[in-house]
Amino acid sequence: MKKTLLILCFLVLCLGLCTACGQPAEEPIASDPVVSENDTEAAGEDQREIVDMAGRSVSLPLDISTGLGTGAIGSYMLYTLDPQMMVGVNYEFNDAEKDFILSEYHDLPAFGQGDGLNLEAVIAAGPDILISYETISESAISTANDLQQQTGIPCILLDGALQAVPEAYRLLGEIFDMEERAEELATYAEEALAFAEGIEVPEEEQVSVYFGNGLEHLETAPLGSWHAELLQLVDAANVAEAAGDMAIRIDISAEQLISWNPQIILLNGEPSENISPRQAVEDFLKDSRYQNIQAVQAGQVYAIPKYPYSWFDRPPGPNRLIGIYWLAELLYPEKFDLDIADEARKFYSLYYHMELSVEQLAELLGYEI
Repeated sequence: MKKTLLILCFLVLCLGLCTACGQPAEEPIASDPVVSENDTEAAGEDQREIVDMAGRSVSLPLDISTGLGTGAIGSYMLYTLDPQMMVGVNYEFNDAEKDFILSEYHDLPAFGQGDGLNLEAVIAAGPDILISYETISESAISTANDLQQQTGIPCILLDGALQAVPEAYRLLGEIFDMEERAEELATYAEEALAFAEGIEVPEEEQVSVYFGNGLEHLETAPLGSWHAELLQLVDAANVAEAAGDMAIRIDISAEQLISWNPQIILLNGEPSENISPRQAVEDFLKDSRYQNIQAVQAGQVYAIPKYPYSWFDRPPGPNRLIGIYWLAELLYPEKFDLDIADEARKFYSLYYHMELSVEQLAELLGYEI
C-alpha cells in the first residue's frame, strides 16, 4: 500500500513539473539580457547624423575635438578654423612656410595624403573625424567611404569648389560646435567671391596672362583647371585657354610660351625643389629665350605670394581668397583702388591667427611696405 502511494505521488510530481516547463516564465531569468524600447533609443544618444556636402549621411560622436585632413586643403580648413584640433598635417612644412605658421604647430606629425596617406598612423593618432576636401564626384565619394571603412573614423566630404567655401566652413562650424568662428571665415569668403562676381572687364580689354609652374616654368594650367580658376574670376585672358583639353595641368615648350606672348606672367616656383616664386622670377628674367615677350619687356613678370600657401593655387583651396584681391589690383590697377597690404593683414589675422610684420608683408608682396 505504501509502495503504491509513493508511486502515485511520484507520478503527480512529474506531471506538475512537465506542465510548468510548458508555460512561459512570468519573470525574466536574471542572467538573460533584456533590452527595453527605451534602452534601444538611448543606445544612439552619443551619436548624431550629419549630411556632408556630397549628400552622404555620416554618424558622428556628439563631442568632436580633434580632426585630420586627408589632404592639404582639409588640413588647411582645420588650421584656419582652430589649429588646436589638428592631430597632424599631410607634409612637413619647410622653413619659409614655418615663418607664417604658429610655432606650436611647426612639428606636428605628417601623415601623407591621397594614396600616400598612412592609415596605420592615422588610426593610431585617433582623430575624431577625417576631413576630405575634393571636387564632388563618384570617385571622391567612394574614396571617402573606403577611408571611413578602413580606419573606423567618420569621414566628412567637403565640396572643393571655391564658391562652396562659405558652406564648407559653416558645415565644419556645426560639426565642431564653432558656429561663430566658422561664420567669420564664411563671411569673408562670401565677400571675396562677391567682389570677384562684380568684376566686369570687356573681352577686348582683358589682360593676357601666363601662369607658370615647375623647374623651368613651363607647366601651366589651361581654362577649366581649378589651378587657373582665379584668372577666370577676375576676367583675365588665360593664354593657355585652348590648350590641354580641360586638363588640370599641362607641360608646354618655350616656343609655345613665346608664341603666346602674354602681357603679364605669374610664376609660382617649384616648392618640391625649394624654388621660391621670387627665385623663379629672377631665373626667368635671365633666360635669353624670353627677352622679346612683352611681359618681360614691360617688367610685368611677377612672383605669386605663397606663404604658407599660394595665393593662386597649390593647394587650390580657400587660401586663394586673398588672391582674388591681389590679382584684380595687379591686372587692373586703374579699375580698383585696393590696399593689398592692408587686405593681407586682415586675411592673415582672420585665417592664419597671426599679425603680419612689415618684413613678412615685404616677403609676401615682393616689395618694401
